[in-house]
Amino acid sequence: MTAAAELGAFLTKDEAKRIGGSPALGHGLLHQAVRSVHGDRRERVLELLHAVLADLGGDVRALTTVLWALSGVPCAARPQLVWTSPSLPHSEGHTTLAVSQLINEAQSYVYAATYSATMGSSYVAALREAVGRGVAVTLVVDRARQAQTATALAGKLAGARIWTMSPPEMGEYAVQHAKIVMIDGLAALVTSANFSSAAAETNLECGVLLRDAAVASSIKAHLDQLRESEFLVDYFA
Repeated sequence: MTAAAELGAFLTKDEAKRIGGSPALGHGLLHQAVRSVHGDRRERVLELLHAVLADLGGDVRALTTVLWALSGVPCAARPQLVWTSPSLPHSEGHTTLAVSQLINEAQSYVYAATYSATMGSSYVAALREAVGRGVAVTLVVDRARQAQTATALAGKLAGARIWTMSPPEMGEYAVQHAKIVMIDGLAALVTSANFSSAAAETNLECGVLLRDAAVASSIKAHLDQLRESEFLVDYFA
């Protein structure tokens, strides 16, 4: 029996999902990734993970794919282009629908980032509804050039965790310009569109929707690491 087969026979689907979604796994920290496993089973799980990783030539991304397969969660689907643009025959969905629908799918957490926003946009409404149904929302905003918007978002999304860039010492990495939505470590949208009405309705915008657990988890891991390193800090109006 291969190490992967042994791992599949030993792990529960829930354990595989938790380990596969652990930010520590993305950094190759297997001993931290298995902390969610009961102590009586942890040592054997860690042993099997190391064996599978060795069989995969040390490829952590491939190990993540194995874990998501064992959990029964599809790890990836074809990337989908999403546009805000004039309607064209056979074109794929609009950014507005993609962002709102993605946020509405969230069960546990949402990580999002925007440079600017309109308080009445469907994006902000979807985030507010997510907070209301108990989803943990983390939003990264810009205060260097969009302080008024950041303050308005913090007020609109009471209960959400709001982060921003720390004040730069040498003028580097001062502006938060990413536009991202990631849910539950399962799917992510990376887009040119801000959370504004113009981005949803009148601008030409393009994004990519990725239902890929490895990519989604790595976004969360990177943002968490930026916060732990204090490149991102809590936003206070």
